[in-house]
Amino acid sequence: MQVILHVKLAALQVKGIRMISNEASRIWLFDYDLTLYGEDERFVLDSLDKRIALFVQKTLNVDLEEAQKVRKEYWAKYGTTLAGLQALHGVQPNDFFDFIHIPDTLILPQCAPRKREILLGLRGKRYVFTNARRDWSDAGLANMGISDCFDGVMDLLSMHWEGKPSGKAYLHMEHFLEAEGVFKKGEDPSRIILLEDSIANLAGAHHRGWTTILVNAVIQEVPRWVNYHITDITKLMETVDAV
Repeated sequence: MQVILHVKLAALQVKGIRMISNEASRIWLFDYDLTLYGEDERFVLDSLDKRIALFVQKTLNVDLEEAQKVRKEYWAKYGTTLAGLQALHGVQPNDFFDFIHIPDTLILPQCAPRKREILLGLRGKRYVFTNARRDWSDAGLANMGISDCFDGVMDLLSMHWEGKPSGKAYLHMEHFLEAEGVFKKGEDPSRIILLEDSIANLAGAHHRGWTTILVNAVIQEVPRWVNYHITDITKLMETVDAV
């Protein structure tokens, strides 16, 4: 019987806890923002959020304070600010991303040799599964020195602009994995492992039978269906059986 792990990372050390076997059949999916880099580098996401607020300000013709409020409201209600802008204002996704992804205005995560070591220690296939357009995540992965640790990227464009937590996003991911030849419909979905900082985004994975790992140092109350909870990606190997 699968043991459900709760909030405290220390729980992973308890004798008898079933760890994730490090087998080649595993499929590891990593969210990008606040997952592959964490809360200690939130300034990375903050630099992007500033550009998003400016786009909202320009599009809705409101002041910056109101734009920040709208940005957060849309994120909370629709899963992403872009989804709200699309639904309510007909914004074209590429117009949005072309505006917010101005390199000179953005901050990228720092070089991360320890994360590289961890990722390369996972025997299964590894993919990035992000609600961003991939030019943003590609730049960050390159700066972290981990681009070549992944076998592919499923970004928002690849999901036809229907990102997590929409159920279609997870279906698109499974179809992508089928095209990659690493997963077939009817196979045990629990060998797909999603690492995410968002409980809402993990919920869709849970409903499809995937294994879920919450990567979040802030959240204290974790639903019982979440399989594992770690504070940072550097703690991942505490959930993985080295054998």
